[in-house]
Amino acid sequence: MPLASSEGDHRLRNELATSATRHAWDSLVQIPTDSTFYAGFAALRSAFNTDEVKAWIMSKGMALDTVVVKPDSITGLVLSGRVGTRKTFTLNDDSGWWQVGARLRAAATALDRAGNGLAYVPEQSDRFSRNAVLQWHDITPPTNADELALVRGHLLAEEWSGWSTETKGRLQGSSLAARKTIDRLDERQYLAGCLADLVRNRPDDEEVSLADAQTPIGATSVLATNGADKAAVRDALISHGFLVPKTAKEVRNVIRWLQAAVAPAPALGNYAQLLARPWAPGMLSENDKRLVAQFMRDDAISRSEPSLLRALDFRGVLDEHTPQEVRANADKILERFLDHPSALNWGKAAARSLYFQSASGTYDLSTLEAKQWALNAALLQIDPEMPRRPGNVAGYDIYQPANSGRTMASVRAEIETQLAQNTLLDPKTVPLAAHLLMASSAPEFLVRDIPSTMRIGSVEWADFRLGVTFAERQGGPGCSRRMSYTEIMGLSRLSTSTPGEAAVLDNYGIDVLLDWGLMRGLYEKPVDGRYTQQHHLQAITAFNEECEQLVYALEQFNLPLPIREDSAIRNLQTVFPGLSAEQLKAMRVYIADPDERRNMKLSEPRTRTLIETYMTGDLTRDRWMLLAPGEQPPQPARRTSPFVIPRLSASDQAAVDANVQALNARIARLPDVQAQLPGEVDAYLDKLKQGLSIATRRMIAQLPLADRQALEWGDVDLFALREATDSVPEIDVTPEQVEERRGRKGTLIRCNYNGVISYFEVFPDKLLIVKREDLPRDLALGGTFQTVPKTYGPWAVSALPVRLGAVEPFDFAAYSSNALPRPGVTSPGVIIDKLGETLHATPVSVQGEASNQVPNSFSSPRTRSIVDRIMQGNFIHHRASVLKVAHGMLPLEQKREMLRRNDSILLSMIPFVGAVIDLTKGNIVEGMRGLIIDTAGAFAGGAFGTLKPLVKSTKAVAPFGVKAFRVLEKGVEVVSGFLNPLDGAADLMAAGGKGLVALPKALGRASNPSVLLKLGVVEEKLRTCLGVSNQLQAPHNVQEQAVQPGAHNGHNHSIPVYAVQTDGRWYATHPKTGLPTGTPLDGFEALPA
Repeated sequence: MPLASSEGDHRLRNELATSATRHAWDSLVQIPTDSTFYAGFAALRSAFNTDEVKAWIMSKGMALDTVVVKPDSITGLVLSGRVGTRKTFTLNDDSGWWQVGARLRAAATALDRAGNGLAYVPEQSDRFSRNAVLQWHDITPPTNADELALVRGHLLAEEWSGWSTETKGRLQGSSLAARKTIDRLDERQYLAGCLADLVRNRPDDEEVSLADAQTPIGATSVLATNGADKAAVRDALISHGFLVPKTAKEVRNVIRWLQAAVAPAPALGNYAQLLARPWAPGMLSENDKRLVAQFMRDDAISRSEPSLLRALDFRGVLDEHTPQEVRANADKILERFLDHPSALNWGKAAARSLYFQSASGTYDLSTLEAKQWALNAALLQIDPEMPRRPGNVAGYDIYQPANSGRTMASVRAEIETQLAQNTLLDPKTVPLAAHLLMASSAPEFLVRDIPSTMRIGSVEWADFRLGVTFAERQGGPGCSRRMSYTEIMGLSRLSTSTPGEAAVLDNYGIDVLLDWGLMRGLYEKPVDGRYTQQHHLQAITAFNEECEQLVYALEQFNLPLPIREDSAIRNLQTVFPGLSAEQLKAMRVYIADPDERRNMKLSEPRTRTLIETYMTGDLTRDRWMLLAPGEQPPQPARRTSPFVIPRLSASDQAAVDANVQALNARIARLPDVQAQLPGEVDAYLDKLKQGLSIATRRMIAQLPLADRQALEWGDVDLFALREATDSVPEIDVTPEQVEERRGRKGTLIRCNYNGVISYFEVFPDKLLIVKREDLPRDLALGGTFQTVPKTYGPWAVSALPVRLGAVEPFDFAAYSSNALPRPGVTSPGVIIDKLGETLHATPVSVQGEASNQVPNSFSSPRTRSIVDRIMQGNFIHHRASVLKVAHGMLPLEQKREMLRRNDSILLSMIPFVGAVIDLTKGNIVEGMRGLIIDTAGAFAGGAFGTLKPLVKSTKAVAPFGVKAFRVLEKGVEVVSGFLNPLDGAADLMAAGGKGLVALPKALGRASNPSVLLKLGVVEEKLRTCLGVSNQLQAPHNVQEQAVQPGAHNGHNHSIPVYAVQTDGRWYATHPKTGLPTGTPLDGFEALPA
């Protein structure tokens, strides 16, 4: 790119001062290639014309020459015939704009300081908006003739060719920042591609050398010395914050980091940017909250409607939407509220009434700050106790045990039901209020495309919550609601490389883990809400044990079905060492005795494959000779007389005899493969039962609390369903006939708890439990009998009873096949049999109300008893059928179907566990266990077709939760702070959510600030690895804050704070600028100088 010169800036100024300012409206000006402005212009033009961006624009039907990009949206004209419709896509929708537009947004932000929008720039164009160029040079564009004259005069009076180094550096700064952002995005893409090529088809544990690997770099890279456009991959990785990987597994983890993405955080964050508990400098104090409430009571606009949300709706937006539409489009609706001038003025008036100092250190608020004030006032009106602890929405505890097993949609509906009791809210403001409150208290509810099957309290839910926390902490508050479930779960594939990084994830995961333990019934919620290390130890122990069992279950589903041919090959390889299965399959045996060959039936082959002969039991001694691939048996001389049988020559016969004896020696060492097979099948079925038992216990543990209590403490009966035996008299019915007609895919459970009858259909291999609330209190068992005549011989007619089935309200197809149960379906000829005796009620083992007790259903003896009864009495596979498949007599398709069913169980388990195969030990944190993930993202991405081979070839995979849920031992000193965030030790990790002013508060209350600062640095390093812009510029210690002359060090209600006096009031100073910020301090005491 040409270097900027004074001449280029001079020519640009001349055009702006002459032809471009002949009229007030905007026009296009030519951008000299050697002007200071050109670098940013070229970056924007290039970003507009990437194949990815143009393909996305065209996929939306927009005409390129009509496209306008704004900070958080892109707009264009969609033509249909001769009619054009303007469409807008934003960072908040599911259009994919935030994913595809990162480079373009970075370039546009550098040039569009006012956020008015920039039009598409064609690839060969050198012309750009006059107004945008003026604004970039800090000149307000003209809107009328008078302003036009002022702008022209200003341009003529100023000589751009004589800029100082400081002025030129300031102007170039934004373009340089954009160029750096784009270059780093490009470098990450190049690095990911280069590394992927290096490890393609290489096993995880293979060492990888990066010594000779090169990757393209941008001109702004620290490695671009002397005009270099390439650098060593290892150096590029270090510049992006990574450790140099040494194995293929480590390389793949780096690739995942390079390909991961976090949505840009919305400007309004989590909507509660002025609220913090306990108070932090710059936030609203308890007294401020009372003053805000008083302002709303006195303000005419606030009093004009029941709620401030209604009062701020000056455009009547709510009246245009149904409650469902408000729920789905809450962000857009709030933006329309807040963009109205009257709403902005209201926010400014509220702030001014409390003498609020803005980021500029004055009473003048920016548009963003005015919006923040309006929203925070609305939040405080709905819930004066804001902000509450995570998971608490206006007093509703989301993570209470009673919500375990429920869908997120049902819990949100209950939250809205509770909010509807607030007289200030109406049916349309309720979903809007829920959205505002959950953004800070439970942001996971606002993620797009959450599966309807996900249950609160499950490992999948814990994994998901951790992904949301990861996104919110790394990308900034509010970014997760711009992301989809798949994108959030993609973050769970990322593994850490150092103990410090692992400690950061510990911080992210500890609240989720404690909530999970509470919902699992491991402990009761402490009265004071404070958890101990003992609680954490209980939770992590149970979590790891459950994960170990689930991984074991998945291993069983991944076992191959014993097949006679496989066993034969395995046995033959012991006597033919060094030969592969393919080589053995190519070997043949030949009848050695010519007399036997001559007397055999023509239908019997004289030459057979070695494997087939062994499988059928025909591989006996003294009968066969072995033929290598392509080898032909020796042949006697041609027959010369009908009375003389040709014989082999003496040498050929000796060779045949030696061959037979050599084969005899091998045959003597071979076991009977047919006798071996039943034992292998039994072992296979036992392991499959163990796996399905664990999966079924898991399903029971994820039922709603009331159902878990009923199964744990009620009377439980189990039933199997079967079809009637088609007019066969009861006396002639064989056990085999009964088994053939049994519905082994499902079992019915009846539970009587406190007089309430509940029914559950359990389908283990479908990983499905269906609660039935439409069945009668008592079932008709055993069918009915009907007497029919039966003839056993001449004139021997007997009247014998036949057991008949009935039309029952069950979908028997679901019980007997892989079909899912259909509601409302009945099946004829069904007989219901009881499985074993009743499991009688057990007393609640703890004191207090039984309705409040939470059973540990996954590990309880009662759950094990129920599941064992299912596995022993109604297992999904009949042994005789499996043995036939293993023997190889059934068609190949049936064998494949059985294996496919096990594969589907495996795939269905993955969302509940996050990953598969092997639990391994690591040293991520001293004394900790860690797991590496590899395949969960493939499931989330819908890669069903390719996942199973990947599962089989992957050594170790595990959910993000297992990596983040660790016991912090003596190597880390902040355990208590992580357990109880109100102690302050964990506040550093969330400081990005409250702005820089929250940092001194976190450090001042922490027991060991140096440890927290180190973790803050590590967290920022993770942002670098993720490619996320800095959200938290943590000073190395509290004393390094910017301190304005005249500022005093002191305390405000025991909170350390630097303060400055303005207009007779004390204000906290901003730690970066040193300017007064926030509302006046109401209890500041300066420390002695």
